[in-house]
Amino acid sequence: MMKRLTLASLGLVAACAAQTRNDMYAELLPATAPGFVDIATCDIRETATPQGVRLEAVVQAGEAGRGTYEFVISARGAGGTSDVTQGGPLDLSPGEVATVGSAELPQGHYRATLTLIDEAGELCHLERSA
Repeated sequence: MMKRLTLASLGLVAACAAQTRNDMYAELLPATAPGFVDIATCDIRETATPQGVRLEAVVQAGEAGRGTYEFVISARGAGGTSDVTQGGPLDLSPGEVATVGSAELPQGHYRATLTLIDEAGELCHLERSA
């Protein structure tokens, strides 16, 4: 009887110790960093226009947060090449959809890149080309 009681007590102590250890690590690793933006969608939309194509950088936040964006387009066509760079701060409310950059290009080839960054690092990096 004493052996069973000792084993049961040791099992209970081990279970409590394991729970305490997990709780300690949970406190050290917060679920979200300050300024974190949970991106629900990150997209570069392409719309045909009479003159060529319109590109729009669109993001939707899952929760509120701040960061920065950079939208870079390199285009090549009959008239030569051009580079467009747009960027700046990003401050979104929960569920908010925002067009953070746009440009209209003549017919030709392009490469567009959208990058979103917050204090914790890169949130989204998307490339489109045609």
